[in-house]
Amino acid sequence: MGTRSKICISGFLFVLLGCLGKAQTSPEFVNLDSSKDILPGKNVAIPSQLETYPLVEPTIISHQNDNNHLLAAAMVVTDINDPYQSCRLSSFVSKDGGKTWKETAHNYWGYDPWVALLPNGKAALSWLGTPNSFKGQFPLVIFTSNDGGENWDSSVEVFSGLGHGHDGTKLVGHKDAFYLTTVQFNTNMGADVVLYESKNNVSFKKVATIDGQGRRLNFCEPAILTNGRVVVPTMHGQGKIWTNIYNPKTQEMSERYVVSHNPKLGRGYARMASDVGAQSKFTDRIYFVRAVADGSSSQGVWLNYSMDQGKTWTSEKRIDLFNNGRPSKANVPSVAVNKDGVVGISWVDGQHSDDQKSYDVYFSISKDGGERFQRPVRITEVSSNPRTEDNADVANKFIGGGHYLGLTAKPDGSFQLIWSDSRTGMFKLQTCNVKIK
Repeated sequence: MGTRSKICISGFLFVLLGCLGKAQTSPEFVNLDSSKDILPGKNVAIPSQLETYPLVEPTIISHQNDNNHLLAAAMVVTDINDPYQSCRLSSFVSKDGGKTWKETAHNYWGYDPWVALLPNGKAALSWLGTPNSFKGQFPLVIFTSNDGGENWDSSVEVFSGLGHGHDGTKLVGHKDAFYLTTVQFNTNMGADVVLYESKNNVSFKKVATIDGQGRRLNFCEPAILTNGRVVVPTMHGQGKIWTNIYNPKTQEMSERYVVSHNPKLGRGYARMASDVGAQSKFTDRIYFVRAVADGSSSQGVWLNYSMDQGKTWTSEKRIDLFNNGRPSKANVPSVAVNKDGVVGISWVDGQHSDDQKSYDVYFSISKDGGERFQRPVRITEVSSNPRTEDNADVANKFIGGGHYLGLTAKPDGSFQLIWSDSRTGMFKLQTCNVKIK
């Protein structure tokens, strides 16, 4: 059994324990906003020079001041019968708003890409793995670029960690700083959540650790507030979900603030985003999203949010307001907030096909800070069943197109989605711009 298998089993047990924790009442749905303000554009295929392989687990970020500049990354599965041992890294940059893309095929093998962009054009790309071939080792690797991802520096930063290294990377950027969270395994196969910082163009350094005390912790991306403080989320399947807040000025981490005593997960990574819009009515509100399952039964997309910069949180509510009577198949949610404070949440679901074996990407918004959401709008123009001959075991490992998909807000207030679907018979990247009335 390879290292990744051990890590994945550990992750599975974490999810299972979350689902078997103390009994919880399923949350109510949020209130409905009956407006129809979501205007999806055309689906645009993102081509790859590695066209004979499936591409999965994409992430995307928009430049904070340039509406045309987008940066994305994804995993390329080079062996469809052994996907966990055969993924390499590609990044993609667009300078025309997502119409055309330039790919960089990085000769690095492993998992979990993530990207971030600063206003000055500095880009960072995080990855777990090794150069030249898959070696079953998972150091944290950080690539940087001074031109927004068109050209990457030849030198990379590598953090080896302890035990089996790391599992997962989540990278965000704001003003002059990047912040990255990851799980770092220790020698006892427990796992701590660690926070890395890079400010003013200097190298990344570890600035805080949330000690798992022998337990296997989990995490999602941090949220940066307008005062520069960093909200770091942590989850444990037998306990709770909480945040600690890192203050870069004092280099201190706050006490623990509980998000939820209901630690259920089960359908991809949880996600977090903050509202940093200067003209928003909800500046510094933070949103935490997850797709939840009890065993094989999906429980939809859940939202908690904080109105006081991460100290207290609302109880979770479901935001997947379908009205067709079909059960939820929700998977891999994402969340972003635009300049006007509009919250956008995307996810994959089986609502468009009668047998619910084919999947689509859906998108919903809230214009009042998470109180009400509009009916989900189908973004994909073609439904697709991932279980194809060309996907083989990739469909079992990445049923939703990855353990996460990508969503970002652009400077004009629109949202850009990226996902992987099987409309061609093989997982390939698609993107779509969604405008808001």
